[in-house]
Amino acid sequence: MKTVFVFLCVIVGILAQDKKLVAEELMLEHIHDECQANPATYANHDLLHNLAANIDNPQVGAHMLCESTKVGLQKESGELDIETIKSKIGLSVTDPERVEFLVKECAIKKNTPEKTAINLFMCLDKNGVTYFHEF
Repeated sequence: MKTVFVFLCVIVGILAQDKKLVAEELMLEHIHDECQANPATYANHDLLHNLAANIDNPQVGAHMLCESTKVGLQKESGELDIETIKSKIGLSVTDPERVEFLVKECAIKKNTPEKTAINLFMCLDKNGVTYFHEF
């Protein structure tokens, strides 16, 4: 009986986590659309799908900073919000040590807030946190 209870608790936990992730993905889609609707932060999808090749493109930088700020990864000042980054990574990464590793690996301030945003998203995507790629 205890085994069945533990199994059900695990299933409920997984479903709750999946529900949070789905809600987050819907929010990300809305944020992307909002940034695309603003001429100052609009970026061609071809440019966005190849961030590494377009890291110096001001159009891409403005768009990625818009998304990063609206989702809470960066503050309006451009500074990284480490606690929010941890919580967002934790939506798809369950191992707390892996979350800490990804924060140290990816949440690195660059020369500009725009480059910080681009590098953050590229690093997370490279390390398997792919739901951010849905932007």
